[in-house]
Amino acid sequence: MKRSDRYKQTKKQTSQKNSNIPQHNTYFQPVNKPPKKKKGKGLLIKILIPIIILIAAFIATMYAFSLRADVDELRSIEDKETFVSVSNMPDYTKGAFIAMEDERYYKHNGFDFKGTSRALFSTISENSVQGGSTITQQVVKNYYYDNEQSLTRKIKELFVAHRAEKTYDKNEILSFYVNNIYFGSDQYTVESAANHFFGVTTDKNNPNLPQISVLQSAILASKINAPSVYNVNNMSDNFINRVKIDLEKMKQQDYITDEQYENAIQELGV
Repeated sequence: MKRSDRYKQTKKQTSQKNSNIPQHNTYFQPVNKPPKKKKGKGLLIKILIPIIILIAAFIATMYAFSLRADVDELRSIEDKETFVSVSNMPDYTKGAFIAMEDERYYKHNGFDFKGTSRALFSTISENSVQGGSTITQQVVKNYYYDNEQSLTRKIKELFVAHRAEKTYDKNEILSFYVNNIYFGSDQYTVESAANHFFGVTTDKNNPNLPQISVLQSAILASKINAPSVYNVNNMSDNFINRVKIDLEKMKQQDYITDEQYENAIQELGV
């Protein structure tokens, strides 16, 4: 047999033997070579970082602008001729405003995430009777930003409200609120509104006029939602329903007794 033929035969036999041996994948990731990163994740991070920086810069700018509001100026509300501190009012009178506008008033520091979320949900479900802003936020809005309606105003309002909470106690802030809000008929304090609409006083120390009643307190607290629409002398069904809801909240939050609630409901005629 020729040498070339023997070589071919040997090669063929070797090939047949190797074909019976199980083959394994011997590929492996090189030790020093890092695994490939997914491009999508890196792209998302590149997009998010500039957005976060812009939001942080925006909030920092709003904080700087909010510092222009001097919270010490709120004290000037006390100079009004018809100013009455809530500490000199019946508990049910201040309770009427808290129950309707900010039932968690004594539990927050100017901003109430829980209350705002609840108000938003109620608005979506069309059952809202309470606004999303706290009483402190409304004080700030009415005094500093009354004519400004924007997201920037809302953010500045939050910063100023927090500073106001650190400067004044709750009774002082509530006094600023009920003495600097529109009740209709050119009345901007709860005392002047009580005098004008009912011929009564909110001041427990005023012997010259009858004391405001539970129902009258609820009517004034409910009227500020639409002061030019709700007529005290000719109450619409919506107005009556709002007053009734306020009375129920006042009872639930222990600002009035069951007896006071029943008497007020009878006076309301529902």
